[in-house]
Amino acid sequence: MKKEEYRAIRLTGKDLTSKIFKFAFINKDEIIYAANLLGFWNGRALVYDSDEDFDTMTDLLIFEKLKHNIPVFKRFHDSNPELNDMEQENMKGILNFHSSLYEITSIDSAGNTLVLLDLLDPNRKEFKLMDVGLSETTSVGLIIYTRLLPIQDIYMTSGVSFGFDKSYKEQLFSAISLSRFKKRRQLSTTELFLLMYKKNQQFGIKVKIV
Repeated sequence: MKKEEYRAIRLTGKDLTSKIFKFAFINKDEIIYAANLLGFWNGRALVYDSDEDFDTMTDLLIFEKLKHNIPVFKRFHDSNPELNDMEQENMKGILNFHSSLYEITSIDSAGNTLVLLDLLDPNRKEFKLMDVGLSETTSVGLIIYTRLLPIQDIYMTSGVSFGFDKSYKEQLFSAISLSRFKKRRQLSTTELFLLMYKKNQQFGIKVKIV
C-alpha cells in the first residue's frame, strides 16, 4: 500500500469513527460508563486533560462491551448505515480487530511499516503494521498495546496506542499475570485495555500514531 492510499484510508477511518461515536449518543449512559471507567466523569460532566484522553475514551466506548452485550461498533454495523467503499473497507477492519500487547521487532522507515510480535499469543504471531508516525519516531524493542485492524494487505491501528519502554516488559507481564490470578481467568479485552491504560499512566510513554 502506498503512503497516499494509506493516508486516505486513515482519514476516512477517522470520519467513520466520528459517525460511530455519534451513533453511541443513542445511549448516553454508556458514554458516562466509559468515562467513569477511565476517571473522566466527575458526576456531572466529562473532565479530561487532552485530546488523547478523549480518543482513549472513544476507543473504549466503540470497541468494548460495556453496559450492553454488543459493542457499539457492531450495533452501528447492524443498523445498516450508508457507507462508501472506503468506509466499508474501514468497517471490515473494525469488525475484525485484534487487540493485544506487542513488541516492535523491525521497522521499515521507507515503507512506513513495522513488524509487531504478539506477546500474549502462545504461538508468537507476527503482524505487519503500517503507520507513518510510529515508523518514523519509534525504535525496535518498544512495547505497545493497541488494536490492529486488517485492511487490504496490512494492518492499521484503531488510532489509540499505549507505549512502554522495553525495560518495563517483565513488569507488564507481572501485572497481567497478577490480574489473571485475582480473577481466576483470562482477562477480557476490556479488562486488558483498562489495565494497559492504567500502566501507561504510571510508567508509559506517548507514541505518535499518524
